[in-house]
Amino acid sequence: MPLSRRRLLAATGAAVPLLLVAPSAVAQPATTPPDLATPEGWLTWISANRDGLGLVVDDGRGSQLLHRADAAQPLASAVKVVHLAAYSAAVAEGELDPKEQIRLGDWERFYVPTDGYAHATTLKYLGIPTDPTGLYAADPDHRVTLDDMASAMIMFSDSAVPDFLRNRLGDAALRKAATAGGWARPDIRSMCAEYLFLLPEFAPPAQLPTPARRIFGYALEQRYGNDADLRKRVLDRLMSNVLPPYEQQLRWGSKTMSSTARQLASLHRAIATGGVPADAARTHLERPLGGHLPPDVLGIGMKGGSLPGVLTCGMSVRRQDGTVAWGALLAHGDIALEQVGTGDPGLPLLLAMQQPEWRDRLARALAG
Repeated sequence: MPLSRRRLLAATGAAVPLLLVAPSAVAQPATTPPDLATPEGWLTWISANRDGLGLVVDDGRGSQLLHRADAAQPLASAVKVVHLAAYSAAVAEGELDPKEQIRLGDWERFYVPTDGYAHATTLKYLGIPTDPTGLYAADPDHRVTLDDMASAMIMFSDSAVPDFLRNRLGDAALRKAATAGGWARPDIRSMCAEYLFLLPEFAPPAQLPTPARRIFGYALEQRYGNDADLRKRVLDRLMSNVLPPYEQQLRWGSKTMSSTARQLASLHRAIATGGVPADAARTHLERPLGGHLPPDVLGIGMKGGSLPGVLTCGMSVRRQDGTVAWGALLAHGDIALEQVGTGDPGLPLLLAMQQPEWRDRLARALAG
């Protein structure tokens, strides 16, 4: 069955963030923005925003397209491939048992409900009853397997799982896994804390350098995870729609975890080619599109992300002829709220890997 745009967007796991923002509170653009759910819309956006794009495309057959490949840009949930790689390595080395039963309450200690209902969707998919808010498990003592959590992190972009895995494995394990895949010094932070930073009472000092921001965030994450009353107060505030205006969210998104397109693409390549202990990681990245592959393709592994002003995706394509395409797209800047909600960052990436004619059009858009 051929791929459709809807299947591709769903497979990126790019849950729309911060849905508690009322559209009426967002300034409407003077003109209709490009439709980033379509190839033509992406070409239009790229032509007008070349300085906001980082791109690596290698088709595995000798052709490569690079644009600002070494410029650091926000990653959004595309960063979760680092946590997945560390999980995969730990499973391969016998340090983690994917069948281990994990208590929901221990998972949800890291959950901040600003994730576009990714966690709620995960609970529904797993058949877990929810509390009256529909956001948390009704029974915090209900248990799921560790592998179900890893799957949720990719398939639905659950943002509590990365912090759970980081706390379980340690920062050093995440750095080791990323470095083995060609991504030195990954920007590892608490996703829980980064979301909490949106609320003024939790925000770090404005000019805090990234290393200090990371430490500040780890302390906040620990406080949040250990204080059920604090988590309840945060939930009540978020349910009251108290997030800052979209323009302020744009500034926040610019300060979240970042990398270069080359670094993100390198890790996806390593997972696809077995350059790192990758069986579990490849399985999770390729599962969403496993039943909808073109005839000559063995697997498409991908993880996307979205934040205010940010759309991202890392991808690999394994073909029956033994070739492997790989790449990453990091878009940042003039991306409206509607585009964040409907945009498909995997679409231009996959087309550039699989269709030389479209890759040539993309190259012309980048050249101006």
